[in-house]
Amino acid sequence: PILTHDPSQYGEFPLTGLLKLLEHPAVDEALHAAEHKEGSVDEADKISRAHPFFEDCDPSVDGSCDLEHTPHAFQPSLVDVGSGAGRLVLAAATMRPWRSVCGIEASKPLAGLAAAAIARLEESGVVEKGVLSSIHADAHLTGGRLTAVIAQDVNTKEAHVVDPAGEGERGGDIAAAASALAGADLAIAYSTAFPSPDGLRLPYLSAALSAVMRPGTIAVTCDKWLVGRRFEFVDMVKLQGEDGPDDVIRAFIWRLRGEAPVAAAGDETPGVEVVARELESILYDYMDEDDACSQNPDAAMALLEDLEDELSVMDTMDEDGLLDGACVDSGALEATS
Repeated sequence: PILTHDPSQYGEFPLTGLLKLLEHPAVDEALHAAEHKEGSVDEADKISRAHPFFEDCDPSVDGSCDLEHTPHAFQPSLVDVGSGAGRLVLAAATMRPWRSVCGIEASKPLAGLAAAAIARLEESGVVEKGVLSSIHADAHLTGGRLTAVIAQDVNTKEAHVVDPAGEGERGGDIAAAASALAGADLAIAYSTAFPSPDGLRLPYLSAALSAVMRPGTIAVTCDKWLVGRRFEFVDMVKLQGEDGPDDVIRAFIWRLRGEAPVAAAGDETPGVEVVARELESILYDYMDEDDACSQNPDAAMALLEDLEDELSVMDTMDEDGLLDGACVDSGALEATS
């Protein structure tokens, strides 16, 4: 495929690519805001923003939540979504000061390997305790199984939550993952495991990030797009992979806008239900047709300009510079040259 890697050939995210992303003006602006303007959030704030995912934890009154103010409050936080054994988490710690660097990994064995590596480095004094972490959780914040946590009454058709914590068989620590994403200044997602019905859009990951991430923060996806009202396309950056000159990664940078729905959710609304509502809205408004490019014309233009030599589609632009129906079918974007 032209747009994406061969899924069987996905390797590790290139560390030089991470450096390039950190130097991007939009990413740097978000990190700078945490350092000098608004400040990053401490543990209590982070969990407060994700409070619907915690059944019995009110950080303002419940001391058992163990919400100590985190050191380096005026440093940014990074979340690696789909972090594997923690390679990027460990490398990021050496690149700049962080308030926290957290990996979220759906595979329990891989998340455990990362946690063990972090513990060894902390014990040896290589990294400061409490800055790095590895969470075993499904980053979709529903355990990846909406029907297991959200059920529908067969008579009234009303939805209700059957697993409020979202900690079903494979969900992992959904609350901790939601808390990390709620406090993130930058989230990077590099994986083939995220469901994409058309090979281009990421509705399930979009719903999770849209539900919890704060306005002004940055999300980065690789070779695929976020969709939804909260995502503003900023730029596409080409990164060199680690498997030779043909290994090209297209990183799409998105800025979050508008308040996170989870921050406004009432105490009676479980977090997984907030995510389910976001997903329902995204599936209805953004996934009910094949016209992916018209929803993200700027992202489509950046991609198609990059692929101009491979796909002869640029002359299908209209007078306003927007794409017409000849090039917006998502399947065409994955056609081979």
